[in-house]
Amino acid sequence: MASTKSAKSKAKPQAKKSQGNTIPAFVFGMVFGLLIALGVALFVSKSQLPFSGAETQGAIPNVSPGPGSSPPDPNSAIYGKANANPGNIVAVDPFKQGTEPQPGDSTPTQQFDPVAQTIYFLQLGSFRNREDAEQLRAQLAFVGTESEIAVGEVNGNVVNRVRVGPFGSANEAYQARIPLTKGGFEATVVKE
Repeated sequence: MASTKSAKSKAKPQAKKSQGNTIPAFVFGMVFGLLIALGVALFVSKSQLPFSGAETQGAIPNVSPGPGSSPPDPNSAIYGKANANPGNIVAVDPFKQGTEPQPGDSTPTQQFDPVAQTIYFLQLGSFRNREDAEQLRAQLAFVGTESEIAVGEVNGNVVNRVRVGPFGSANEAYQARIPLTKGGFEATVVKE
């Protein structure tokens, strides 16, 4: 007779799961990476100029000030033009109308010593564009602070400085600065 095959299902053997130790492998990788980094650091620190060839060794000039001389000032270009003679300061009553002094007029004018008369301002910004300065001036007007725009020159560039003042002393300027800083404006006391 015909033989019947048993209906037994053959179970497939399960694949072996690798039970690798991840912590020792991680530690080994970290140690290996640190050793490579240490080797590179030692190589770079031992050589004088690690990334320059022989052709660039003589190309770098040694610039050092001589004995007794000071090094050049890197900010000398931003100081602007210095006026040797600040000129005569004449007191003029702005409310007096119709009496302008003539150039040949012999009436004595009161002259002030420029050193004794120090004027302070609060500078709130310096802009190349006049529109930006006008915008800050408008923001100051909204909070009730009267300001002016002073045009100056720095390194041949025209700058528009937004200023509040003048003040007779530094203490007055610092007192006027307090409400501006509380209002979110950055103000710097400038002596002129």
